[in-house]
Amino acid sequence: MNHEITAILLSGGKSSRIGEDKALLKITDVPIIEDIYNLLKRIFNKIILITNDPLNYNFLNVEIHEDIYRGFGPLSGIHSGLVNSDTENNFIISCDMPFVTSDLINFLIRQISEEDILIPKSNKNIHSLCAVYKKNCLPKIEELLKQVPINYNETGKTKIKLFDLINSVNTRFIEISKQSFFNEDIVFNMNTIEDFKFALNKFKKL
Repeated sequence: MNHEITAILLSGGKSSRIGEDKALLKITDVPIIEDIYNLLKRIFNKIILITNDPLNYNFLNVEIHEDIYRGFGPLSGIHSGLVNSDTENNFIISCDMPFVTSDLINFLIRQISEEDILIPKSNKNIHSLCAVYKKNCLPKIEELLKQVPINYNETGKTKIKLFDLINSVNTRFIEISKQSFFNEDIVFNMNTIEDFKFALNKFKKL
């Protein structure tokens, strides 16, 4: 059990492309977010869930916080997670990665060094929502978020992106495609209903 790293689970609520909260979809007999949460419990002593729909997750025995700056996508969730974390290193994962494994997570933990962000990549794909973020990213995040008025995001659109943070701090990318535990499914994330159907079929074959 890791006591020195906090796990921060991000749930963005209703997906515009899926039409409902993808974290609550079921591939096994429980919601996807519960599968991920149960995996994290085996690795981390402390887990934080970031969501703006906390009542939807009462079935999880987990500490829940909402976004402080709303409307900036995953950057909002990362910010709130780091604000509410007591540890310098934090493993951040989105709620839509049904096949993530403990092998991948533990590998990333072992690679932590002096970087501000540690992001796994497989070939040309980077996986910034299955990565380690240091709490000292907070000043840069707040600098980015304060560049636009809070009311700007009422339309749900913003020019501030997660890559603005990634490109402005000490970020290290680590290749995982050559690791023995790797297969493409462990970094698969669901963005569409077709992705969900793929995940369902994949699980049936396991």
